[in-house]
Amino acid sequence: MKRALVLSGGSIKGAFQAGAIAEILDGGFVPNAIYGISVGSLNGAFMTDRAGRAVRAKRKVNWPAIGKQLEDFWKKKIKSFNAIGKKRGGAGLLLNVVFNNFDGVIDTGKLRKLIYKEIDEENLYNSPASFSAGVVNLATGDFVNADLGYPNIIEYIIGSTAIPIVMPVTMLAEQPLVDGGLRDVTTLKAAIEDGADEITCVVCQARKVLGKNFDRENMLQLADRIMDIATNEIVNNDLEWAQFINTFCPKDGTPVVDGPLAGYRYIPITVIRPAVEPAIKLDDFKEEEIAELLNLGHIAAKNAMRDRPARPETP
Repeated sequence: MKRALVLSGGSIKGAFQAGAIAEILDGGFVPNAIYGISVGSLNGAFMTDRAGRAVRAKRKVNWPAIGKQLEDFWKKKIKSFNAIGKKRGGAGLLLNVVFNNFDGVIDTGKLRKLIYKEIDEENLYNSPASFSAGVVNLATGDFVNADLGYPNIIEYIIGSTAIPIVMPVTMLAEQPLVDGGLRDVTTLKAAIEDGADEITCVVCQARKVLGKNFDRENMLQLADRIMDIATNEIVNNDLEWAQFINTFCPKDGTPVVDGPLAGYRYIPITVIRPAVEPAIKLDDFKEEEIAELLNLGHIAAKNAMRDRPARPETP
C-alpha cells in the first residue's frame, strides 16, 4: 500500500505542521511518498533526510523518532526570526530597488545555511520514502514538482521556501525559483496521479481566514497577509477538488471506467488543519509561540486520525 504524506506551505505556521507530523508518525503512520511545498518542503525534506540517514547507517528507520527530531528542530533551530533571517536596512533596501539590485526584503542566508547543515542529498537519495518539492519558475510561470531525479534538489527546497518579494529568488541554472504556493499549496493531484492508496494531508491554513491586525506599512507583514489569503483559497479549492472526485468514485477502490473522471479511484484522504488561523508573525515570533503551534498540531492530528475515512472496501 502506498501511503502519501502531503504537506502544504504556510511559512512559520509550519510549526503546526511539524507537531501534526510528530503525532501521526507516533501513531504508526509510515509514509512511502512525501510531497512538500514551501515550509512543507522543508519539513518533508527533514524527514526524508533522517530516514535516509538511518538506511545509510544500516539502522531500521524509526519514524516516531523522526517526528520527535522534527519537533526538536523547530524548538531549537527556529526559535525566532533572527534564527532564520535578517531584515534589510531601509536605506540599503531603497538603494537596491533604485539600482535594480533588489534581492528580497529579508536576507535568508541563515535559513540557507541551516538547510544545508540539516539536509544532505545522499540521505535524501537513500530514503525509503520518495520526496518532492514544489516550486514555481518565475521565468516560465510553471509549477515544478521537483523529485529526487532533479539535480541540486536542495536548491529546489530552498527555492520552495522563498516567499516572493519577501525572500531572495533562488537562481538555479538561470531558473528563478520561488515558493510553489503561488500556483499550488497542496500537491494532492501529484499524489493521486502517482498512485497513492491513502493520503494524509497536513495543511497550515484554517478553513477560513479570520480578521487579523497587521501593519499594512510593514512590507513583511503585508506580504505575509496577502499570501495567507491567497493560499487559503488555493488550499480549499484543492481539498474540495479531491473530495469531489471521491464522491463519485466507487468505494471499493476500483477505477471509474468512463466519463470525465475515467481512471480516477476512491482514495481515503485524511486532512489535518488548524481549527482557526494561527496567529503568528513571520518577522516577530517567539519560542513560546512555536511551542504552542507544535502542541496545536498534535491536537489537530489526534482528532483527525481518530475520524479518518475508511479504506476502500474490497469486493
